Amino acid sequence: MVFYKRLLNHSDSKFLRKPNQQNSKALSLESLEARLALDSSGLTRPQLEQAATIHIDTSLGPNPIIFTKSELVGQETNSFIITNVAEGSAVEKWNQVTSSWQDVSTPVTTSHPRQLIQLLQNRLIQTGDQIRWIPQTTDNQPRNSFAIFGWDDGSSNTPPNPALLPSAVQNVGVNSTADGELTVSWSQTTSTVATEHFIVSKDNGFSKEIAITDSTSIDFTDLQSGDYTFTISAANSSGEGDASSASQSLLTFSDLVQDFQNSSLETGNSSFVRHNADTPEGAAAVDLYRIGVDVMKSLPSSNPFSWDVQAGIHGTFWSTLPTLKQGMIDKGFMTQQEADDAFSSWEVVLNNCNHWVKLWAEAQGANTATPTQNFSVVFIAWHRLYIAAFEKVVRQVLINEKADSSSVFATKLANADVEKWTLPYWDYRTPETSAIPQGFREPVFDGQPNALYEKIRGTDINAGIPLSQTHMPEGDLRIVPVPGDSQPGVNVTQYFNQSVALQQAQTLFTQFNSLAELSPHAVAHDVIGGMSDTALPRISNWIDMVDLARLDNVDSLWENNTIPSDAGDVLTNAIEQGNYGNVYHFIQDKYVTDSTAITSIIDDSQYLTKFFGESSSIAPSLMGWVPTAGRDSIFYLHHAYVDKLWTEYNTLPTSSYLQESVLDIAGWNFTFWEPDANGDPHLQTYSTWNNASYLEPGVENVSSNNVLQAVYYPDYVYDSVVPLDSNYMPLPKTSNSVLALLENPIFSPPLNTIHPDARGSIPGDQNTIHDLAFQSIDLELPLTAGLVNQLNSTETDQEDIRVAIELLLETPMNASENIGIAIGDVTFLANNADQIQAYWNSWDVNAGTGNRDGNFRPDENFILTDLNDTPLSHDDSTDAMGNLQLARFNPLAMSSTSMPGMAMNTHYSADISFPVSQQFAFEHDIIRGDSQLGIMVLSATPTSTASHNTTLSEISSSLHQNITVGNIGGNVDALTYLKTNPAIISNPAALANIHVWAKTHSPDASTYYDRSVDLACVYLATNQELIPTYRDDPLAAIKQYLDQGLHNGRSLDGWLQTSTIAEARNVVFGQFD
Repeated sequence: MVFYKRLLNHSDSKFLRKPNQQNSKALSLESLEARLALDSSGLTRPQLEQAATIHIDTSLGPNPIIFTKSELVGQETNSFIITNVAEGSAVEKWNQVTSSWQDVSTPVTTSHPRQLIQLLQNRLIQTGDQIRWIPQTTDNQPRNSFAIFGWDDGSSNTPPNPALLPSAVQNVGVNSTADGELTVSWSQTTSTVATEHFIVSKDNGFSKEIAITDSTSIDFTDLQSGDYTFTISAANSSGEGDASSASQSLLTFSDLVQDFQNSSLETGNSSFVRHNADTPEGAAAVDLYRIGVDVMKSLPSSNPFSWDVQAGIHGTFWSTLPTLKQGMIDKGFMTQQEADDAFSSWEVVLNNCNHWVKLWAEAQGANTATPTQNFSVVFIAWHRLYIAAFEKVVRQVLINEKADSSSVFATKLANADVEKWTLPYWDYRTPETSAIPQGFREPVFDGQPNALYEKIRGTDINAGIPLSQTHMPEGDLRIVPVPGDSQPGVNVTQYFNQSVALQQAQTLFTQFNSLAELSPHAVAHDVIGGMSDTALPRISNWIDMVDLARLDNVDSLWENNTIPSDAGDVLTNAIEQGNYGNVYHFIQDKYVTDSTAITSIIDDSQYLTKFFGESSSIAPSLMGWVPTAGRDSIFYLHHAYVDKLWTEYNTLPTSSYLQESVLDIAGWNFTFWEPDANGDPHLQTYSTWNNASYLEPGVENVSSNNVLQAVYYPDYVYDSVVPLDSNYMPLPKTSNSVLALLENPIFSPPLNTIHPDARGSIPGDQNTIHDLAFQSIDLELPLTAGLVNQLNSTETDQEDIRVAIELLLETPMNASENIGIAIGDVTFLANNADQIQAYWNSWDVNAGTGNRDGNFRPDENFILTDLNDTPLSHDDSTDAMGNLQLARFNPLAMSSTSMPGMAMNTHYSADISFPVSQQFAFEHDIIRGDSQLGIMVLSATPTSTASHNTTLSEISSSLHQNITVGNIGGNVDALTYLKTNPAIISNPAALANIHVWAKTHSPDASTYYDRSVDLACVYLATNQELIPTYRDDPLAAIKQYLDQGLHNGRSLDGWLQTSTIAEARNVVFGQFD
């Protein structure tokens, strides 16, 4: 009897599936029927059907609204039971015996069996019965009226006369119009029989709803994700006509986000696991690596799998195009004809690391006397693919050796699983594993020369001294802004630990990438290269490096064949008085005969200080110099660890995707030798120079999609992916791929747009680089510098909102040059314009530290003045410039001299919040809370043809945000809300929690769902063959991209290179209209 009471009482729905709650299920038929069978009231055992909720449009009249059984459920259902009547409304049944309406919705108040059976009988609606619904209100809206259980009472159903029924409705369509909503629409019937209303049934396999309306469309709201079938029929007092149906899938925003919650942005191949070299698995991998390297070093340079070629992909001693070509011929890499063909078609794989900007920019017509373009944006992506290709080559070499019974290594490899070999990594951030792995330290292994040992390496490193006991080189202090970065004596592991913590906190990929390149990457090169050693070991390495360069016919490395220009009087006199002729002969001789003759004058010679002083900027060794870094076998374990840091970053809530547009601007060469299916060398090209001609016809030279596919679906995984904070405690791995996509700068709300003008007369009239160089340009932001800093501080704003700028430049295709951008207080920039120009003109193309291609060398007269007109020290002025510089880039990546007269537009984006926050942290009076921000265009050749013909026509500013699951509550799009309500930017209470503020003050504020639909439309417009499948369920298109599209190399937002988001929406939904 409890069951009957619950079934009849609308306030207790335990046995009725609540609409739109997917995790709630109706009681099974077997369970229901078993309980019904216990009653002895004389009712026959019925077949209970699926529950359905009835929605009735209150615009149907008159009130109350009367229906026959067939008008509600058609002819197929014999009868049904009324239940779950909406509060405030009533359902009544016509009693033919008493000729009156009888209430069938009153809640049950009795437990008496016979009364319960009678109530059930009253609520049983059979053929011929009439009911009427009395709604609480009449607002012309569909209302949740009551629920029914279909009931097979065993009676026969007399079909109505078909001639009296309306025909089927036409043109049924279903599409998603809002988050969790589906709109069903149809056309009127073509029959002449009158239609009184329409019956719309919604079924998702778990619950069923029936809506009664006189409209030809209806919205179903608050839906869960799932597959829905809609059945629509026209009805009148005689019954319902033939039904028409349509099906539609729906993915809600919350479910889309949940599907990708706590999932890394990358998906590796678990068949290949990279291990820590300090583990047993890693040590075994090191032993196999030794064999592979040994074999590769024995291969001729003409073999793409040789050590010379594989290391040469990263760099060689040949630093110009003519010497590179001739060196490859002389060393047997290529014949003369092969070299001619390769260089004419740009099919050159050597010297392809992104540090070789100067070489390839000069090769394609750029002026390298100016500060070189910063191609750091491709750093971590290029090295990931390079190391992965190298790993495949070593694996193939091991496979070949194992299969060769004549190999001296055949016995050692007989039982080795070389087919699954992977490159181990060296975790030098952790103190316990910060010493170079044991297998790299000794020159002899198992009675034979150790192929992994390298003499031209740091002496302390080879001695196995942990980096946790190695002091940071003074020349690398303050390379990144971390706590303790300027304290001599800090150990390398501590510095790495702080550096990694800083880069993990970055919410822009470009910022993460830049910091990772500096530390631990560049610092590790210097430390492994011996920059922390005392002078004598570095002098020995310097001699060995010069000898090695001479073997490659490069006699002028580090000006060794002359008296260097910065030798100083003491060193110059020593060379001349000893008749040495050049610095090489002096150092070579004195190192053996009287080393104090060198060490005693280090501080008297800028040249010697640069290499051997305590604050040296160059580590003269294989790892410390880009051209030779790949020759040291530890290089690849070092880069495997840097790569692992990217993998760990991709699991964090701060993680951000490398954007397609960033790679498009870079246009770098991602071409590597890899084994093909037969194990033979194959040139694998992901993307290449804009004007390369060797690819197959129809293949785009620049294909950023291929790069993204390869870096986010690497052919390996790591044994442990546990990102750690600065205290070595695990960080939450709560990355979300969907939210990372929504952080795309294309969706950032604009703050304002200016058209820079050097003279302030006609906007945009004087806007060439020649006009604008070293002028302070007010960005005219609606935010002060203090507010920019506040938005970026999680102490005051939980949304972590940042300000970005985008520059629109037009550049002639045959003349482009490297320029820079500085950001700071607009007055500070204006007052220091001359000094900033002097700094920019101090670029020394030969001043690179081995991991940087050139550097600035301002003289002692370089002094900036603060906002109080107080001079800064020379060192503070130099440090201030590091905080002011926002970017160095070439407006035309890899310009071509073959297209004179043509021009192209270039967009360059950068986050200004980070340098602004660093300027505040600098704690000198160069920026203030009320400062207005400006930029300055930096050019070493403002009178050049390129400067006269390159225009900066527009600077737009926008807001962007790191979105996490924690701050999408209510789905309010904080950035869009700030855009539409700019006044709250100066409201501290609003900024403290924008979501709460928006929900309270603007309940109709734009949501992240709206942004996700924009993203889906851009993706579909880019890949228009997908529109028919995903037009009516756009969020599923985002899921498709993350599940399949990215892996298949599809472009996410290529559409926006030539069109807009609004046009994308028209393309997608216009086809529906």
